[in-house]
Amino acid sequence: MLTKILNLSVKASQFTIAYDFPAAHRSSNMPDRLMNYQDRILDSMQYFHGHQDSANLALRAMAMLWNFHPYARRSQPTPTATVSPFEELNAFYYHPNWLRNFLIASSINGRGGGKFRKHTISQN
Repeated sequence: MLTKILNLSVKASQFTIAYDFPAAHRSSNMPDRLMNYQDRILDSMQYFHGHQDSANLALRAMAMLWNFHPYARRSQPTPTATVSPFEELNAFYYHPNWLRNFLIASSINGRGGGKFRKHTISQN
């Protein structure tokens, strides 16, 4: 046990590097929650069958849906709080309905055919 403690004290300088970044997370709870959700979904669909490309597309579809899923209304501190991870990250939304917002944001037509257009908030 003494050798384990001495080995740990030798590595102390490596552990203290994290304290140079006070805003950094100290645990992996946030990514673990996402990964647990993804693992439950993959387990229920009995993981992957077929080709690597179809597996990549399935994971991408899951990630995109997760970015647009609406937060639970009861967990929001104010009615004006963000509605989804997409809105929280981008500070705007295309449409108040989460599914229409997802369809617009993920469509090629929403990009304007390769031309840059400033995003506008739908007033409908």
